[in-house]
Amino acid sequence: MTSRRDVLKVGLAVAALPAASRANFAQPSAVPLYKVLYDTRFPASVSFARRAEARGVAVQAIAGDITRVWYDDLYYAWRRERVAVGGLTAHGALFCLERLAWDQRLRVVYRGEHAAAAGRCVAHRFEGPGAWVSAAAEATTAPAWAAALADAVVECPGGRGELRTLESSTRAAATVPSSEALFSWVIAPVPRV
Repeated sequence: MTSRRDVLKVGLAVAALPAASRANFAQPSAVPLYKVLYDTRFPASVSFARRAEARGVAVQAIAGDITRVWYDDLYYAWRRERVAVGGLTAHGALFCLERLAWDQRLRVVYRGEHAAAAGRCVAHRFEGPGAWVSAAAEATTAPAWAAALADAVVECPGGRGELRTLESSTRAAATVPSSEALFSWVIAPVPRV
């Protein structure tokens, strides 16, 4: 015989099904990167680009100045479609691209700062979707952090997720200039709520 309690249990289970199925669909898939920009002045940036290219992402070299990339490529690409781009560059390139992206309804969805620290270490600070930031922080514990970080950036999750800030460090890896920090980043469309 079916009791009232059994009916309520079944009712609650059925009511939870739509929420459970939404949770599965809400898991963001990776944002396909149109291109990865890297700065030829910095060995870490070059390592980052080599790994991204090995993963099948188109790469574009700069030497601090994004003018040619903007006028010859990104301006037209972003007019056709709001595509995601990523990179490991100095702050100037990221700053300019971030401002240009605003007009196309694109935003920096992930940012990592990589600066020289005491003892030939590199200090890292990440902001972005939680799971992705965790993967980026974990990648930077290896001596070849820049290449490992490219794997995390290429797997950038789409959609809105819980935003987190994490820090990590890489020991005995003086791979960033002492004069300025490098930034890993992804600029992508931000889905509307």
